[in-house]
Amino acid sequence: MVRRIIFEDSTSWVVRLRLPNDDAFAEREALEGLKAMEIEIASMKFFGSKTSIPVPKVIDYNIFPDNEAGAPYILMEYIHGSVASELRKAKSCAPQMFGTPEQDRKFRGQMARIQATVASFRFPQIGSLYYKQETDDFYIGPELQTGKGPWASSTEYYDDLVNHLLKSAITRDEIKQSQSFMVPSILNHLMRIHGEERTGPFRLTNRDFGAHNILVNDDFDVISVIDFDGVMAAPLEVVAQYPALSFLEVEPPGAVYSQPAAIERVRRTAPRLQEYKELLGRFESEQGGDGTKVAGRLGSTSANIYRGMAAYAQHQGFVNEKWMKSCSKMLQAYAESE
Repeated sequence: MVRRIIFEDSTSWVVRLRLPNDDAFAEREALEGLKAMEIEIASMKFFGSKTSIPVPKVIDYNIFPDNEAGAPYILMEYIHGSVASELRKAKSCAPQMFGTPEQDRKFRGQMARIQATVASFRFPQIGSLYYKQETDDFYIGPELQTGKGPWASSTEYYDDLVNHLLKSAITRDEIKQSQSFMVPSILNHLMRIHGEERTGPFRLTNRDFGAHNILVNDDFDVISVIDFDGVMAAPLEVVAQYPALSFLEVEPPGAVYSQPAAIERVRRTAPRLQEYKELLGRFESEQGGDGTKVAGRLGSTSANIYRGMAAYAQHQGFVNEKWMKSCSKMLQAYAESE
């Protein structure tokens, strides 16, 4: 539950309460909801203190259910703005556009700069980001989706992720009875072939970063990023993902479409993908640092493999069938390679 508090001097705060049975994604996330709040608090404090990324300031919090408020809560500053994905609908923007062409380019550039900044931080383990108030320090702990970790290697992480995906899917008859039930296992095999950065350090990423979690003003200038429970230190292929719900969808490997609408969508998206990749690469270069650039792995085989794992978590049969075909294409390509 989220409520806005307005004081007599016009100061505004936002309070987020986590009520019992308020876990909308409990079936996908193994950690309890209180851990999700911990990760959000840590992420807002981290980005607020170490970067110029606009995030709400945390005023107070208490994650214990028996506190005076009667429920875990986060009290943060109120930021007036519109969710980018909702504003473009309200303004009836052109297909795949956020405002005018100039506003759209500016908005995507701001997204790329934020993604590059987040990825510039590295940690020795894989897992979600936490904050220790006693020492005023940040550390990597259990990851939200699997409830496990931290991990010292990407192989261990993917093994636990795939096991979690399979155990979550087994409760759904229509999924477990389909041949595509095995998709995570095939993807894990492919990741062992194509994956990179098996040992640390690992980069920071926000797995739920996209237009649906960005507040903008009326000109589509980014004024705040919101929703941080997907923040984690992760292998390169997890970090090398385009922002979600931002008209930057990469088609599954080997996907072929016959419907005119789908063909047109792919045609429109291709130059946007390239433009975003160039923007991210430019901002990464400004950040400096050694190692492989994230931009160079956007749309790569390993990034697509992880995207298939993320898609499987939706528990949608038609999605799994599509990725089953992609798995077959990728396996064939590997078998035919020298």
